[in-house]
Amino acid sequence: MEREQPFVQLENISKWYGKSVILNKINLNIPYGCIYGIIGKSGSGKSTMLSIIIGFLKQSEGKVYFQSHDVYNNLEEMQQQFGFAAQEVSFYPRLNVTENLRYFGRLYNLTMRQINQKIPELLSLVNLTGNEHLQGWKLSAGMQKRLDIACALMHEPKVLLLDEPTEDLDPSLRLELLDLIKTINREKNVTVILTSHLLNEVEYVCDKVAILHNHEIVASGKINELKENYSKEHEVGIGLEEGDKEEFVKMLKKIPNVSKIVIRQGKIYIYTNKGADILKRMLGVSMKPQKKFKVSSISLSKPSLEEVFENLTKKELIVDDVKSKKQVKSKQKVVETKEEVKEKKFLGIFKIKSKEQKKEEKFKKQDQEAEEILEKIARNPKDTKSKKKK
Repeated sequence: MEREQPFVQLENISKWYGKSVILNKINLNIPYGCIYGIIGKSGSGKSTMLSIIIGFLKQSEGKVYFQSHDVYNNLEEMQQQFGFAAQEVSFYPRLNVTENLRYFGRLYNLTMRQINQKIPELLSLVNLTGNEHLQGWKLSAGMQKRLDIACALMHEPKVLLLDEPTEDLDPSLRLELLDLIKTINREKNVTVILTSHLLNEVEYVCDKVAILHNHEIVASGKINELKENYSKEHEVGIGLEEGDKEEFVKMLKKIPNVSKIVIRQGKIYIYTNKGADILKRMLGVSMKPQKKFKVSSISLSKPSLEEVFENLTKKELIVDDVKSKKQVKSKQKVVETKEEVKEKKFLGIFKIKSKEQKKEEKFKKQDQEAEEILEKIARNPKDTKSKKKK
């Protein structure tokens, strides 16, 4: 199969609840074997789009195709081809790693022989070997995310959907998880569709992206192509070792053809349509023997995906902000009223139950749930369909 052929296709997908529009006529072709990122601000409809692709939500209009087959014509069979890991982990916290993998294997009608063959391979892939007997709640945040992905891969899906996979992880764990996604894509030959609002991470891991804004796809394609098409300027990065940064920026502002200057993570970035000329000037400054400023590094590149996203959504965002100002006060009153009602309704309960009691009740419920699941694992696979995920 050619890499650029549509593997997953969205055709005029719209989703609304009453008068509230969530997605509006989304058209998207996701090729086989790629890592495809769907980016947008919180509330833009990214999670809704994933839920529609996998069949958790029914679209109001349009069609979803997998390998040219309408997903909803044979939903159960199509869902066997997809794995899904949501923002919140879906495994059972009171089951250990192996028990969780067995359970999800049973959900997809795998035999115990198949399950036992797959578990060591998956544990090695997600770097959880040696943690087989740890209960889910005892795992670190990064290990929990990896277990959740392993559960989503148990039935060997052709497409893996990840909703905000690095959310709530620290920077080192995020990078580790992104590298795992690359490994899964490469070694398991799985097409990956992920959502994120962390654009530097998307740029690191994805082959192609779609930018979702105001319920619509405003741009899509290869990241480098988007940079070429939607940002005609270059980014000149300057690391300053010695000298006053503010004074240096004032000097830069006098240079012709500089549209914007940004200080980000201690480095100065110039945006200009004369990148090569500016670079020569900066090199000249750094080479002078008696110089006021000591330049430690200079780089020339196309702007980041973040800059492209900002350029594509800036005008619309200004309009949105103006429109929303008049609505804030009236909406705030409604929200406060609802909160007051909730507070009055549950005030007595909160006074009676201490945190320790509620925690104890939660663990008791989880233990009971774990026992029920272990019983289901031992039964016929068809009995485990009471909870289907991914």
